Amino acid sequence: MDCPFLREANVKFCQASPVRKLIPLAQTGRVEEKCSSGAHTECRVYQSHPGSPWARPPALPCPHLGESLMQYCAAAPVTRFLPYTESVLSRCGHDGFRYCELYLAMAHPDVEAEDVDGVPLPRWLRYSSNHMWLDVGEDGTCHAGIDGFLSRALGPVERISYIWTKGEHRPAAILTVAGIDLEVVFPNPLRILNCNLYLRANPARLRSEPYTAGWLFEGAPLEGTTLGLMEGGGARAWMEREQRRINQFLQERHAGDATSLAADGGLFAPDIMAQLSREYAVELFHEFFSPWGAPPQAAGGKREP
Repeated sequence: MDCPFLREANVKFCQASPVRKLIPLAQTGRVEEKCSSGAHTECRVYQSHPGSPWARPPALPCPHLGESLMQYCAAAPVTRFLPYTESVLSRCGHDGFRYCELYLAMAHPDVEAEDVDGVPLPRWLRYSSNHMWLDVGEDGTCHAGIDGFLSRALGPVERISYIWTKGEHRPAAILTVAGIDLEVVFPNPLRILNCNLYLRANPARLRSEPYTAGWLFEGAPLEGTTLGLMEGGGARAWMEREQRRINQFLQERHAGDATSLAADGGLFAPDIMAQLSREYAVELFHEFFSPWGAPPQAAGGKREP
């Protein structure tokens, strides 16, 4: 699926000029435009180009005039033309456009997410037991990030650093919260193609928009990328258990340190990582958000064959 803001245009350009300026055909015919008329012989580029046919009648149009089909983003403030064949290499020509900053800013797409006791849980995503999500598009393009449960638990994210930005790895990033470096890792291998570098300038979006502008990794699936991930009703049941488990964890282990952070049968308080002591914050993060924490079977998930 292509981005709805992707447009096509036929453009003209001078093949002899050292600087290629692309002119949409819709703008041709202007008074100052010489390329399509006999006036092209007055052009300095035409006159200086070796092999200009001085002895012959001027051709119409200029023999150095080229035409090509281009694509561009109608949502961008500055039009940038891309060769038609290169659009598939950008997000515009595949499902990845749904995570583009311009698309999100202009289209304001609604995220269809069920509410599991206050935690959004989009049904079209797959989830790992350490609260990471994976979106596999129709064309195979993958995006991964943290879910609403983890984004609620985090305090203000001060800094984000990526372990790898390219290559075949288990995608990982370091989030700095309350001065503590916390490693979030997608537990399965992925061929990483891009990382959301915008988050380094505005890490708050990781918490406020975890399923859209707060995505972390973009890539292509490998064997085992979807292994052990949960979805649908299984993911919902797992999320309900996780909420009960974290409240019990806070009440039993840290009653004296964080009584107000747990809720009897309700949603835990937001930003708990920033409110706990360093020791308790690290313990809680390892228990719920480490890739070496509870396996999918223990969290109610199932492994794919």
